[in-house]
Amino acid sequence: MDEGFSRSAVPPSYRPGAPSSSLNLPPNDLETSVRFSSEGEFDGMVGDIRRTFTAWVQRAQAQIQEGYVELKRERQTFEEEKARVWQEFVAQKQEQHERIKGDRRKAEAEVATAARQIRQEREDARLRLQDERNGLESELQQGGRRYALEREKFRMEFATAERDRQRIAEHNVATETMVDINVGGVVFEASRHTFVQQPGSLLDRLMTGRAHAPRDKDGRIFLDRDSSLFRTVLNFLRSPDVPPPSRDALESEAMCQEAEYLGIRFFPFPLVYAVGGHDGADHLPAAEVLDVENQCWRPCRPMRTERSYFGAEGLHSRLYLFGGQNLEYKALCETECFDCLRGEWLGGADLLTPRRNCTSAQLDGRIYAIGGFDGTQILGSVEAYDPRMKNWMPLDPMIIPRSSPAATTVGSRIWVHGGTSGSRLRTVERYDARMNRWEAMRNDMIEVRSAAQSCCCLEKIYVLGGTDQNQSIHSSVECFSPEGVNWNFIKSMQEPRMDFGCCVLSDSIM
Repeated sequence: MDEGFSRSAVPPSYRPGAPSSSLNLPPNDLETSVRFSSEGEFDGMVGDIRRTFTAWVQRAQAQIQEGYVELKRERQTFEEEKARVWQEFVAQKQEQHERIKGDRRKAEAEVATAARQIRQEREDARLRLQDERNGLESELQQGGRRYALEREKFRMEFATAERDRQRIAEHNVATETMVDINVGGVVFEASRHTFVQQPGSLLDRLMTGRAHAPRDKDGRIFLDRDSSLFRTVLNFLRSPDVPPPSRDALESEAMCQEAEYLGIRFFPFPLVYAVGGHDGADHLPAAEVLDVENQCWRPCRPMRTERSYFGAEGLHSRLYLFGGQNLEYKALCETECFDCLRGEWLGGADLLTPRRNCTSAQLDGRIYAIGGFDGTQILGSVEAYDPRMKNWMPLDPMIIPRSSPAATTVGSRIWVHGGTSGSRLRTVERYDARMNRWEAMRNDMIEVRSAAQSCCCLEKIYVLGGTDQNQSIHSSVECFSPEGVNWNFIKSMQEPRMDFGCCVLSDSIM
């Protein structure tokens, strides 16, 4: 066999080393075909190979198609299984959701039932408490009525005994047209009529036997007092139309203190002053006094300093003003004193702390400046002025700092009401001077009040006017009895008022 036959008769696939199994031909056929020498045999061999390869390709395609179909079927089965599992999962979650909703509805129903039960129990407790309170108030009112009846009975018996004693005393003293009194070693002789000029005074009670006084060795009434001051008072009783003159402020103060000890009034009516303030444009130094007899106001000498929002108290026939603010809206610490006998203003000791919008009270011969605002902060500090020491002294501060509160004296305690401490208040505090201690009262006012006024009349506390959180100005008035438990509204003022003044005249509030 020549070289050309070997190159053309043997295909590349049949070169030595090529795998025979790649065409899926039997080894014997391959060896036989190699031995073919004619061209026809070679073509037949190629056709067989082509047919064999084609058949193999078709079988491979069929296998691939079958694999594809199988994969498609498995995918469809997987998708169906996934859909089934998802539906089961969704159904399970829906069931859990419905169960949770049911549990929540059940819990909400239980909570609503418990809340209704709590509200019912609270309402029942409130009704029981209200019934107990009504019963307590009823018992208190009945006890008050019994106490009032017993007190009235005792008063009538006491008045009867007092009249009997007065008749006896007047019979004894009336036999004497002239009466001698030893005052500080100096004997004063005057008519009985002169000594009883002012009913209720110490001299009147001594002359009628309603007051007891020691006697000297000659049997005269003896008073261990300054004879020169008593002479001035006695001369006034002889001519009571004009107050007694004084040389200076010290003599005037001593004379007023002597008159207060003897219970003598230098003026026929209580003195009511309107001082300082603001007219809508300027701070005022003006001062006026009420002429009760003629029902008009009369001007007095103006203050040394224009001021508003200050504290004011009367003591020993003197009017004390302290603190407030001036034209520059600065908190002041200056004190001024008006001598009612001499009609002039005097300087006084400065406050320890500048304060405006403070309140004031008078207790046991001392004047109290309470709370206020110093220009930067609301004050809880308290200081007291003693006329004998001529200075201010610090005291225990309030529990709550207050600006624009109201204060009044009841018995031996000072009551402070309302004011503002950042927000306006309706709370009440009480000061015990003997303990130098403040205590918070449980009984708050009905309404919030700042810049109000308070006073004590007929043993009851009255709080008038003021303003609240909404800047509304009150005309309402609240009343409280120190022995009671609740504040009560009484008839309102004719006009709403705040930052005003009030005082008590006899059994009336002005």
